[in-house]
Amino acid sequence: MEHIYDQLQQAQRDADAEDLADDLTKQFGKYNVRIGLSNIHALSDRAIMEVKLKGNTREAHLRANMTDVKKKLKLPILCVQSYQYRLFIIASRKEIVYDHLPKLLCMGAYKKANQRMLLPCLVGHNVIGGLAFMDLSEQPHLLLGGSSNSGKSVGLQAAISSISYGVSPEAVNFVLVDLGANDLMPFEDLPHLACPVVRSQDVAFQALNALVVEMERRKDLELTNKQEFDALPRLVLVIDEFPALFHCVENKRTSNSLRDMISSLLRRGRHGKIHVMLAAQNPTYQNMKVDLGNITARIAFQCAKKNFSEVILGEGGAERLSESGDLLLKATNFSGLQQIRGAYATPEELKQLVQTITAKWRGKRADRLVLDIHNSEEELSSDYSKIVVQTSPDNRFLATVMLWAIGRKVISVNLIQRNFKIGWNKAAELVNQLESMGLVGQPIGKLPRCVTPFSFEDIPADM
Repeated sequence: MEHIYDQLQQAQRDADAEDLADDLTKQFGKYNVRIGLSNIHALSDRAIMEVKLKGNTREAHLRANMTDVKKKLKLPILCVQSYQYRLFIIASRKEIVYDHLPKLLCMGAYKKANQRMLLPCLVGHNVIGGLAFMDLSEQPHLLLGGSSNSGKSVGLQAAISSISYGVSPEAVNFVLVDLGANDLMPFEDLPHLACPVVRSQDVAFQALNALVVEMERRKDLELTNKQEFDALPRLVLVIDEFPALFHCVENKRTSNSLRDMISSLLRRGRHGKIHVMLAAQNPTYQNMKVDLGNITARIAFQCAKKNFSEVILGEGGAERLSESGDLLLKATNFSGLQQIRGAYATPEELKQLVQTITAKWRGKRADRLVLDIHNSEEELSSDYSKIVVQTSPDNRFLATVMLWAIGRKVISVNLIQRNFKIGWNKAAELVNQLESMGLVGQPIGKLPRCVTPFSFEDIPADM
């Protein structure tokens, strides 16, 4: 943890902390984990100890047995943290009471973070008792996941609240998509909303499409009128229960269009001051649908299995978290994984907090020109493909590839990649689009794809 060494220098030696260190050394020894604890110091409610690994003991052995040792010694806090190639154990025998989110937002630490960050996201308490923040504008996207009752939804609510509390609706607007639950409904009166909370797939599709169009408009505006671009508010798209967005979508073309729009926002959204926050319960690579490589900030609450943790963080660890509200954070402003106690607010506190935010920014509203949905679900078009064909920014390039492909007998990902000088992932995405349109055939092993229309006369009129 950053500044852990500074805290160690300020801490005082304490007899109880040294007794705790002896107990830890003996208990780890019962699991054949040989360690030495030095520089033992105590803060007000916890002890910090530097770890020396002995013999064949590795850091992985130490981490793997943390949960068992914590239970055996009945410790409210026991975690290991690396900092500048050094290992530290933070432990406490005292039951620690954490302040709730509304109180945290009134603290000096939040006010300082709000002054230096564009989108201050309060994550919770770090292992030494301080507050952990990250600037969403620097990430630029966030993936948040965990099992049921792990604290994931509360963590997402805390992120939205901490940003909207400190940043004016004139500087940040939210688009909230909540299809699988009601966890985002407390924010329906938030002045930062660019549209009402999205509750259906029809409206979600329209909202995503509008955001992609807005992203392209902003990118063009940055080149033509930099001053006007700088004055635009940042946009934060939040999708809770992200896999539910694709649930019951039987039309492959519709599913691919949803995936392409979200992938486009993840790939290029930061250049248009657009950020994405995705939340999922027990995510897998299959149900997440999109490439997660462009999401640098990851938050994992307790996971049921190691592979869920690997999807969220890129590595295991979240499956060993023992308490609801505990999380692992990976972000660009931290070195390595950080164990954090997530910020918490009761439903009543959250309701009151939203009222406070509304009163604080009275008279200021989000820019409704970005997205303004008034239509009912019955009035919305069910033909998703028409919306995409009319406004998708990638259509021009896709049309170029279509014209190039027609008249050829076969095409392949590698051929598109070489001819158009693009990456493999983009070329593979184009092939999938051509397949969904019926322009190329199904894959047969690693063989090139057959092009179905032999000439322009063979192309269906609607295509």
